[in-house]
Amino acid sequence: MTLPSIDFVFWPASARIHGFRGHVEAAKAGGFTALAIAPETYLDALESGLTPSDMKAMAADAGAPLRYLDSLTDWAPIRVPAECSPELRARFDVSTDHSFRMCEKLGLTSILAVAGYDKGTVELPRLVDGFGRLCERAHAQGYWIDLEFMPFWGMPNLSDAWAIVSGVNPPNAGILVDVWHLSKGAYELDLLKRLPGKHLAGMQIDDGVRRQVGKSLFDDTINYRNFPGEGEFDVVEIVKIVAGKGNLRHVGPEVFSLEADALSARDAGIRSGDTSRKVLAEAGVSLATV
Repeated sequence: MTLPSIDFVFWPASARIHGFRGHVEAAKAGGFTALAIAPETYLDALESGLTPSDMKAMAADAGAPLRYLDSLTDWAPIRVPAECSPELRARFDVSTDHSFRMCEKLGLTSILAVAGYDKGTVELPRLVDGFGRLCERAHAQGYWIDLEFMPFWGMPNLSDAWAIVSGVNPPNAGILVDVWHLSKGAYELDLLKRLPGKHLAGMQIDDGVRRQVGKSLFDDTINYRNFPGEGEFDVVEIVKIVAGKGNLRHVGPEVFSLEADALSARDAGIRSGDTSRKVLAEAGVSLATV
């Protein structure tokens, strides 16, 4: 299937050690059409002497304009979970006001909302209310919100995210499906098939092994993911399900791994792009040539 308006997004996990300049280099080398940026990356870039205008120009010149904020936890009353690396704490412990200022200065149009609370610490009505308020504020600015579930912390499964999104039913938000998170959690493939396409606009593609690697599931997710098509997950099938709903507007790899950390920024971008395009082609998803 051809989705002409699809954004091929570089989520810079595979180039995480290289900083903003490296993320831009990787996005260009991999042939991506958009770039995501995290709050800590933004602050580090400012401290290095870059201005927001510099960052926008660098990404645009590389053919991968900044469009996606990765990520926001302040929609819920708890921002940071008990088990969290210093790097993710810097990403998560950020206010909504600061996040919206980032979007304004960098020209971002999409925000990735995730759960920073631990399981059982926040009641569903409070989550629905908080996510609804975030969507209303974003709608006024023309922003799209993706809610991402992860198989640890307080929103581990697709059904948990759907309980929140369906409770709000916003016109400007949906669920982002990360193949790793779906596959390592309850693997609710039947539910995914039933969800309305209007709330399934984004994907992150990656791979892994079915057994846990590392000392915890969190350690597994930040150090031992595989590039798309290089693990044991049903990546192609999952992409087919989401893309088949006809509303997939952005897709890209997110590969946190020690293996990727050993690569140069350029090589990380190339490998991310090549493996992702191969999987998408096998799923029948055509990307525009860049």
